[in-house]
Formats: sequence, structure tokens, C-alpha cells
Amino acid sequence: MKDKLNPSQWNSLRLTVSMFEKNLRAAQAWLDGMEENGTFYQRKLHLSAKRRQQASHNIAEALQIVTELGQSLELPLENENVASEIRSQMVISWTNLLDNRSVKLKRYGRVHPELSSELDPIILQLAEMALNLSAIFDELEQEKK
Repeated sequence: MKDKLNPSQWNSLRLTVSMFEKNLRAAQAWLDGMEENGTFYQRKLHLSAKRRQQASHNIAEALQIVTELGQSLELPLENENVASEIRSQMVISWTNLLDNRSVKLKRYGRVHPELSSELDPIILQLAEMALNLSAIFDELEQEKK
């Protein structure tokens, strides 16, 4: 099948099939009981046993087809380092944190005069930590090269 595609078509299919596989595997992880328990949130899949079984069956079937399609398209195994993804998430967190300093919260209404001295040092500390983490994951990425 690969010989029937131009390079751009092949690359589009490669990216789409790869993302679909990641989504399928993430869904299966949730079905297998994965949970996230943060300080301010909890994530868990609430689904009946019957629906879980149906979903697992469909995921297994889809993964089989994805594998076969990947073989017919001669898709290579992509070795992904998540360091760049984490680095990017930390930069986004840095900007979001800075956008929640007291001076920026004025866009939502009047800001209490004491908020700046209480909130801003904590926000700036967290923003600096996010930026430092971004740099650490950038170093890890650079060490691999």
C-alpha cells in the first residue's frame, strides 16, 4: 500500500494512525483502572462492567487493525522522548501562572489591595519552578543528542 501514497500522504497517515494508537492505549489504561489523584482533582473512569468489556474488545480489535495497517504502510517504530512534551507543558504552566498574578486578575474585577502581597510571591515562586523544570527537561533533551 505504501507505493500508492506520495510522501505527504504517507506522513499524514503515519501521524494519524500513531495518534489513534496512543489514544486507544490511553483509553485502555483508563479501562484497566488507571486513576489520577491530585491535590485539587481526581480522575477516574466511571463505566459499567458491560461497557468496559465492550470498550476493551473494540480497542483490542482497533489495535489489531492499526498494527496491520502500520505493517502495510511500512510505518517505522518512532522512539519518542517525552522530555520535550513535559518541557512545553512547564512553559505553558509558567505563562498561565504569570497570567494569574494579582495585577492580571483585574480583568475579572476589582482586586483586594492585600492580595498582591499574599498571592504574587507564591505565584512567582511556582512560575519560577515551572520555568526551572522546563530547563531541566530541556537539558535532558540536549543530553540525548
